[in-house]
Amino acid sequence: MANFDYSLEPKRDILFIDVKSFYASVECAMRGYDPLRTMLVVMSQADNTGNGLILASSPMAKKVLGISNVTRANNLPNHPDLIKVPPRMNLYVQENMKINRIFRSYVADEDWLPYSIDESVIDVTASLNLFVPNPEMSRREKRWRLARMIQRDVFNQTGLYVTVGIGDNLLLAKLAMDNEAKHNRSLLAEWRYDDVESKVWNIPEITDFWGISGRTQKRLYRLGVDTIRQLANLSPYQQSILFNGKTGLGAIGNQLYHHANGIDRTILSEEAPQTKEKSYGNSQVLPKTYTSAKEIEIVVKEMAEQVASRIRRHGCLTQCVSLFIGAARGDEGSFHRQMKILATDNTKELSKHCINLFRKHYNGFPVRHVGITYSRLLFTSARQLDLFHTPEESEKAEHLDQIIDRIREKYGFTAIVHATSKVDGARSIKRAGLVGGHDGGGAGGLDGL
Repeated sequence: MANFDYSLEPKRDILFIDVKSFYASVECAMRGYDPLRTMLVVMSQADNTGNGLILASSPMAKKVLGISNVTRANNLPNHPDLIKVPPRMNLYVQENMKINRIFRSYVADEDWLPYSIDESVIDVTASLNLFVPNPEMSRREKRWRLARMIQRDVFNQTGLYVTVGIGDNLLLAKLAMDNEAKHNRSLLAEWRYDDVESKVWNIPEITDFWGISGRTQKRLYRLGVDTIRQLANLSPYQQSILFNGKTGLGAIGNQLYHHANGIDRTILSEEAPQTKEKSYGNSQVLPKTYTSAKEIEIVVKEMAEQVASRIRRHGCLTQCVSLFIGAARGDEGSFHRQMKILATDNTKELSKHCINLFRKHYNGFPVRHVGITYSRLLFTSARQLDLFHTPEESEKAEHLDQIIDRIREKYGFTAIVHATSKVDGARSIKRAGLVGGHDGGGAGGLDGL
């Protein structure tokens, strides 16, 4: 029996759309292959992936060879029909923009949400009758007709297949896409409030539910919950534990309980999904284990400079610097520290703060992961003077940073680098051409053929 009166809940026409095996499908389409019938993997050979890492696999490669997106190159089956290609991240971004232009042709911008590089959400409540005006069709028939129109448009313009989940709200559309549409021949599925008990509560694995990771699963299990049905039907006592921030999951637990009952009151045009405080950062897995503090400091300085350039490009100053140093073996020695600073975007100052954090907390353990984040941002051009620099010195440093930024923007990052970026252990030059940590490739051409 339903735990909520769904007649009081928002009822929208939401389409949650996913491009099937996006990277691999783009590579197939660019080579004239059928994305659903070709065995192809996109394999990164970046120096921090060891002997190679599978970023994406076509549906046929997954089905026939059991390849997943975490398979290492040396574990790939030796099959004569398997095509291996390097990533072209710039191309994938370009295709993503093309696909989202198609989505935006069906809705106003406030009814469109790009969820990830291969997933988007559109609310067609206001535009459904515009594109499917037939008065003899039910609203359900119109939703399916529109979904097929979008599938056809994407395929005709890009050669890619998209999976569409349809729902009364964003949550139900996402669940329909993940748990049914991806397994249907039509690549379409619809879940409404009437389907909560029969479909949502019967999702086989609790980790197949949106927002439940392996870690969350363990915490729910300690509460006696190991199915979505049990989560949706918590006793008042269980709810009091789950919603408690100290003993349970706090607000996240409350949200999961409502989600298990199909409740999601997000309306794209009225309130964008809430995000955390804005910040800019960068992190990387090192190609080898670093044991020299001097080499690690070089990487820290390079990353501090790269993120400083990003905040200048977005016209903001940072008031908080965070440094993460990850140990090579598990969590032994790893630390994540931050410090409040006087608002600045100056590379030299930010590098100094990051190095101070590193020297204060590093105790010599082997390192494989480095991350830097600047937060508590001020979007302003004003500068606060300090007691240690004259206005002329501050203006000179600001002018120097701007000149370096303009040179790199015009000629590329490697047009001007520090001498330390040429020594062993430095990473900025090798990573200059990467997008998302992988080869940007070219938007055209058939690299890897």
